[in-house]
Amino acid sequence: MSVTIRRFRSGGWEVDIRVVLPDGTKKRVRRRAPVSGKSAALHWALARERELVRHGEAPAKKDVPTLAEFAPRFLDGYARANRQKPSAIAAEETILRIHLVPALGAKRLDAITNEDIQHLKAKLGTKAVKTTNNVLSVLKTVLRIAVDWDVLPHPPCTVRLLHAPHPSEALFHDFDEYDRLVAAAARIDRRTLVLVLLGGEAGLRCGEMMALEWTDLDLSRRKFWVRRSDWKGKVTVPKGGRPRLVPMTTRLA
Repeated sequence: MSVTIRRFRSGGWEVDIRVVLPDGTKKRVRRRAPVSGKSAALHWALARERELVRHGEAPAKKDVPTLAEFAPRFLDGYARANRQKPSAIAAEETILRIHLVPALGAKRLDAITNEDIQHLKAKLGTKAVKTTNNVLSVLKTVLRIAVDWDVLPHPPCTVRLLHAPHPSEALFHDFDEYDRLVAAAARIDRRTLVLVLLGGEAGLRCGEMMALEWTDLDLSRRKFWVRRSDWKGKVTVPKGGRPRLVPMTTRLA
């Protein structure tokens, strides 16, 4: 075992440590001392020599990516690999691009702190509670997946959602209002009338209306199947993940 101290070419001191590790292998460490002064560099090198002899070489730390670097990997390896609906992938991609990467993108995943979470909540202070919780949920999922994939040993912080107030009572058209809406649609054209009746009397969502096909209809029994949903030209399963059989009113049929 030996320790040599020499001047570093760009200033400071270089330490040259040669030891035999506990498993019998020889190890040589040459690096610039993280302290100034020859005496301080020697003390640091001797302490490093003792540490190597007692414990061997410490495993190298993983190179933890920043949030901005990990975001594409998350979208491809998690969201798209799990075949999430296109609308869900687009929502996660938007949240990362608009909110999370500008606020935390330069930070390594293991350096995101509880205080950073609070700053993010403050930055989203003008947004609705649901919007803020959607952003926090994506961040929480990103960190959980990083732990699952051994990018992180454990979550670096705790992401707590905002308390959401109980939703107010949903608003519905009363019968007179709805009849006026149907009458107005009928005055425009039959296509508009069908759209209003599909939503008001069959309960279809917009994407389910767009994906409806003639083969889904059974006009003789006044029923039809909702088997798919269209989102910006991408056809997926309807909400809930399974088809449903819907009865038709007389005027919809």
